[in-house]
Amino acid sequence: MPRLLSSLVVLGAVAPAVIALPVATPHAATPHPVKATVARVALTSVAAPVSAAQGPALRRTALGLGATATKSFSTVGVTWQHDPSVGSVTAEVRWRSGGRWSAWRSLAGDSDDAPDAGSVDAGATLRDGTAPVWVGHGDGVQVRVTTAGGIAPRDVRVDLVDPGTSAADATVGTAPRDSATAVESQPPILTRADWGADESIRVGHPSYSATVKVGFVHHTDTANDYTIDQTAAVIRSIYAYHVKSNGWSDIGYNYLVDRFGRVWEGRYGGITRAVIGAHTGGFNVDSFGTSLIGTYSTVAPSVATLTSLERLFAWKLGAYYRDPAATAALKSAGGGTSRYAAGVLHTFAVVSGHRDAGNTTCPGDATYARMGTIRSAINGYLGTAFVDPTISATKVPLGSTTPVAIRSTARNAPAWTLTITTPLGAPVRSWTGAADVPITASWDFTDANGVPVPVGAYTVTLQGTSPDGDTALPWTTTVLIGAPQVPKGAWLSPDRYSTRFGSPAPASSPVPSPTPS
Repeated sequence: MPRLLSSLVVLGAVAPAVIALPVATPHAATPHPVKATVARVALTSVAAPVSAAQGPALRRTALGLGATATKSFSTVGVTWQHDPSVGSVTAEVRWRSGGRWSAWRSLAGDSDDAPDAGSVDAGATLRDGTAPVWVGHGDGVQVRVTTAGGIAPRDVRVDLVDPGTSAADATVGTAPRDSATAVESQPPILTRADWGADESIRVGHPSYSATVKVGFVHHTDTANDYTIDQTAAVIRSIYAYHVKSNGWSDIGYNYLVDRFGRVWEGRYGGITRAVIGAHTGGFNVDSFGTSLIGTYSTVAPSVATLTSLERLFAWKLGAYYRDPAATAALKSAGGGTSRYAAGVLHTFAVVSGHRDAGNTTCPGDATYARMGTIRSAINGYLGTAFVDPTISATKVPLGSTTPVAIRSTARNAPAWTLTITTPLGAPVRSWTGAADVPITASWDFTDANGVPVPVGAYTVTLQGTSPDGDTALPWTTTVLIGAPQVPKGAWLSPDRYSTRFGSPAPASSPVPSPTPS
């Protein structure tokens, strides 16, 4: 970083000396929201279709945009009115920069990433389109679009994104202060504020899953030659394209990883939470999507990129007690490029590539070929952990004789302790063991002396440490022991209540009682 040296004035004759001068290092620019703009150019030139004598399967419709001068842009894509009956679409684009035209670049005929049918992202403004391509700088564009079979797309247009500029882009992510950490094992994650998200263009509020079962690996299918100080602008471009061009509520991915190994927050809603994205059409619920920024069809992601992806997955899956080597079932919501119809229950590897769920080449052949080693590395980073802990009930009527069962498996055979405490933290019951077999315990709502516990919310906590000293992320839940279950509209006198249930009746209201037969 440049240094600013103060000037030195020497008064009178002095002997030569070494003088320590104060050095002022300028502070890095503070990230701030950056407004991205999207210019739209309609494609209205229609070429004659292939002769019908060659068969309906060979019919073609071509749309073209001649070499057109434009305002400066950094990302380009092609979109059209949403219509599931549209046939296959092939788009090619080239752009002018510095007076020279690039080679033609093919764009995926339908964006690999997509929302679930019926989700907030699939609203009235939804448009289909190609994946956007980062060009760095362009001031002219030429596009040709060809469709085959089905219905020709309508309202086809070229979307040109200018992500805006920020002095902070050159330094973001170079110091620990730029990362967000919520738990000890969370890797550094650069926030939406760090990449300059303009929150005013988001639509509505985020939606959440109850849990996370599967993590999907993607690639953005954009250029690989972006510089470190262009990364934030690349993400802003994708964000603007997803919202303003595709008509989604927000950027589709939950996280992004750049070619330098930095992890970025994607969709708004909380880094640690199970935010529903628009990345794997049909399977966005109970999953999260992480996209590698670039195209990895023939070029492999860098070691730094893969390492950060693996650490991110180990943290996210570990936070939801998932085993990266296991499988999990998700129900398809349909829509997008999903390979499975709505309602189909499909079993995925907990760490899957996008192509496992959709008709797509994402996350690129070079990435997909490494999925086995990616899973193995995630396993190694996860270490000691509880896997799929469950409890049979969390709300129990007072007087119930059916115990709650707590079960879990674990990695690295930790010595474990399961405790139940009162709302004030006082111990009630505890169990210990070693996880060389599944962890099991049964609580009959009594304390260590066999005395039934009173009404209240009791905290269940499972903790463990492996023989090598690695501590598992604790698992905790609450069991609410409630009021007695009696028919509605009937009443007991306070003295009869006390006799029947062994505790004083509530003083604030009449006490329900069974209705006489």
